[in-house]
Amino acid sequence: MTGRAIDAKVGFYPSWWNKNYGICMGREYFHNPAYRVEVNLKQQKYLYERFGHLDMGRANPAPEPLIDYGMVLLPEVFGCEVVFEDDALPWAMPLNLSDQEIMDLEVPDVINSPPMQRLITQMDCLQSKYGRISGSINPTGVQNLALKIRGDQLYIDYFENPELAHKVLSVSTQAILQLTAYMKKRTGILAPGVTPMARPEIFVTPNCTVFQISNETFETYILQYENMLAEAYPPFGIHHCGSGDEVSQGYAKVKNLVFLEVGPNTDLVSLRQLMPEVHINARVDPVRMLNCTPEEIAGDVRHLIDTGGPLDKLSIDAVGCDYGTPDQNVEAMLKTAREYSMAKTS
Repeated sequence: MTGRAIDAKVGFYPSWWNKNYGICMGREYFHNPAYRVEVNLKQQKYLYERFGHLDMGRANPAPEPLIDYGMVLLPEVFGCEVVFEDDALPWAMPLNLSDQEIMDLEVPDVINSPPMQRLITQMDCLQSKYGRISGSINPTGVQNLALKIRGDQLYIDYFENPELAHKVLSVSTQAILQLTAYMKKRTGILAPGVTPMARPEIFVTPNCTVFQISNETFETYILQYENMLAEAYPPFGIHHCGSGDEVSQGYAKVKNLVFLEVGPNTDLVSLRQLMPEVHINARVDPVRMLNCTPEEIAGDVRHLIDTGGPLDKLSIDAVGCDYGTPDQNVEAMLKTAREYSMAKTS
């Protein structure tokens, strides 16, 4: 019997592209769709030249009508200043709204807001030229967006001002639902703006800050809003930064969950016991990709495969690999994932 290789990918942070190839992923990348298409063509060619033997990139890529805006669209809709850098992802500065400003906050008209209208114009341009749109717009995530509106005071609100916390979380959720409804109708593609590892039609929410709270806080505050998203647009997925151990019990209560992406050092055995049918995407630590030997990276990959099975419900990636990540570590990661998983399924 021939073994089956699990899905494994490596993704590079903008600094890797900028310092290796001079590619700038600042304001023009996100505001100029023609430039973004040009950049994507260059990236595919460079990847093929460097890692074609690992099935990365394409020798003769076709133009890809990519829509993208990082994770800053909804923060910008609420009024956050967005900072663009050539070698980093765009970043939204928190509004740090006061108690009264939060209680007076209303759900914005996301679709008719200037930032969204600018992106719709980009979509129309790409659709007209290529007949389709690829990629998606990152929905930011409930707590992520609430933190951009309220600031770190939200963490104190959880203990001292529950009414205010629920207000900003509710407004954030309603804004996310508006954006998702538009993208679902416009393209049907919901995952790629968050992760390339989920099926494109899965609605994946990015939980980049949830690792900073306890499971009790998650279940008390965030879970009900996650379930609003999950019930509105199934099937549902979660991208979780950091170890997923702290909130795994809460994640097991999310409805319609079919995909869960977790960071390094997550106890995959316990996670699998909680969620036997959910597809798990386990990530290799990008810091270890930068600093460790190929042999150590291969060991990391084998550990994920040994503990995250069954292999038909497991994938592996290393995202955010920074400038200086050795090519040998990229090769070790991808080759080990392919060869070790095939050996285990033979």
